[in-house]
Amino acid sequence: MIGYFIRKAFLVVIISAGILAGSAPFAATLEQQREWYEQAGVALEEDNTDEYLQLRELLDDYVLTPYLDYREFSRLLFMKTPRQVEDFINEYKSLPFSTTIKSRYLEYLADTERWQNFVEVQPMPPRGEVLKCHYYYAQSKLGNTEVAWQGAESLWLTGKSLSDACDPLLSKWQKAGQRSNTLILDRMLLVYEEGNRTRLKYLNKQLGGSGKAKGKAVLELYDSPERVAGFAKRSKVTPFHQSLTVLAYKRLVRDDVREAVKQYQRTMDGQHFSKDKRQRLADYTAGRLFSTDDENLLSWRDQKLSTSRSIRLLERRIRVAIREADWEETERWLKRLPKAALKTTRWTFWQAKLLAKKGQKKAAEELYRSILGQRDFYSAAAATVLKKNIVYPVKGPKQSTTLTYEYGQALRRIKELIALDKLFAANREWHYLLDGMDNDQVVMLATYAAANKWHHLAVQATISGQLWDYVELRFPIAHKWWFDFFSKKRGLSVTTMMALARQESALNAEAVSPVGARGLMQLMPTTAKETAKKLGRNYQGKKSLFDPGVNIRLGSGYLKMMLERYDNNRIFAFAAYNAGPSRVNRWRQETDGQLDVYEFIEAIPFTETRGYVQNILMFEVYYGDLTGKKNALLKPSELKAKY
Repeated sequence: MIGYFIRKAFLVVIISAGILAGSAPFAATLEQQREWYEQAGVALEEDNTDEYLQLRELLDDYVLTPYLDYREFSRLLFMKTPRQVEDFINEYKSLPFSTTIKSRYLEYLADTERWQNFVEVQPMPPRGEVLKCHYYYAQSKLGNTEVAWQGAESLWLTGKSLSDACDPLLSKWQKAGQRSNTLILDRMLLVYEEGNRTRLKYLNKQLGGSGKAKGKAVLELYDSPERVAGFAKRSKVTPFHQSLTVLAYKRLVRDDVREAVKQYQRTMDGQHFSKDKRQRLADYTAGRLFSTDDENLLSWRDQKLSTSRSIRLLERRIRVAIREADWEETERWLKRLPKAALKTTRWTFWQAKLLAKKGQKKAAEELYRSILGQRDFYSAAAATVLKKNIVYPVKGPKQSTTLTYEYGQALRRIKELIALDKLFAANREWHYLLDGMDNDQVVMLATYAAANKWHHLAVQATISGQLWDYVELRFPIAHKWWFDFFSKKRGLSVTTMMALARQESALNAEAVSPVGARGLMQLMPTTAKETAKKLGRNYQGKKSLFDPGVNIRLGSGYLKMMLERYDNNRIFAFAAYNAGPSRVNRWRQETDGQLDVYEFIEAIPFTETRGYVQNILMFEVYYGDLTGKKNALLKPSELKAKY
């Protein structure tokens, strides 16, 4: 209540000064506009219309005022006509909330069953399941049943659950006799693949007549996939039976791969599968046999892989041979790769390495030289082997006054949102702005972001536009004070820390991963807490990890611990930072000092971790060049070490 009277007194002063009374207005400072903006938002929340309107009149020139207009318009959305909504969307189409307001209005029209208005506002099928269900139901209510039933069928055919909002449409579709046994069984196959037995049972109850026997077979094979070979043999060869056989066989592979191998041939023969289908199922089975120690299963795997065209599986098999330091097997499996894969920098490097192992130095060097000069880990590795400088294509930033003028309002909004620490809204505006732009425009926007020190927005722009050669834009020198400070405190290289942060978060201090890692160096809260304790610091909770100083302090501390654990070997330390020390220790036990650094990196079983290590090593090269430190890809101690 006290705040209310303070705001009222403030407005009286403004009015008495003549601002709202028609006299010549004065130029409000940015700080004043920000204060009025916040007060207007509070007035809206408190439903104080008079105060809001007085404040809003002061803010015509403030760049974030459209957000107030959006909030005001949204409050009484149910009172708006379709024409008013369309006019509002057109007026603010350059802002991301224009799509939000349309979705909300369509939901309101559906809730109030204003179906004619719904299709006027949304004449074409929308995105999103809920709005699609409303759209096709609207078509059914308006008599366009052919469109409605086609839409209902497309929505129905999913293995996932459907929103309750789809119930009216699907109920009407069913009552119109459109839901057949065939469609129910088709959906049962999709649900089988999703692995939801409860939904399978529900669908099975909807079957009638001849569909019951097939539904029973689906449930039986879901519960007992080991019956698949018998089912395949006794069932007539039909598309449905073949599809069910494939699903059941794959389920058996996941449940008991040894039994699946036993049943493979009978299952394939039973449904007369084509050569290609047999190979795909053999590949699926073989993919589960990379961790077994059973010699018979390994033999079966390799037999099937010998006729496979799956690059992914063949590469896994090559890495097994590398991990075992079996160079004859490595070469044998490498030769089975398709020509296109063999020409990549990765496998060109490995062909050269194998030639060198056989003493064919000249031929090896020729292959190494063939991949020099590319922006790529294997190109840099080849340069390192040949003791040459690492070079790669580089393009410079591009300034554009035309672009910044054309999108000036959006860029000013982003700038103000960042200044007010409204980073989610700033990121949303940035992504909305980037959408649909060509590469030249994206380069210029990334350049503008870099010039304004919007580091993570510049990086996001380069990712959006795939601007891989724009190294200066892709690798900003961000949060340098903190990196310099903890570099000295920890005895760590600044470029190592920057490269790690760039890989982890794209330098977004507010980044949150799907598993909950936070901030620049993507610390899990539990790891951060343990690290803080070891460093003798008070842990202030997971929200503190969005503070760059706190995050870099703890992230650099954890990285230092990993480096100390592995004698300052970055390969082990980076792999442990990503996959955990226990996995790295297991991988080292498996390779038992038989490998060199390139072989160990390639033999890392996790695709993510392998790419992670390679990326950071390359990122440190880039940061070295950008800071004038000229980093090598690998340190002498890392090259000499046994892995």
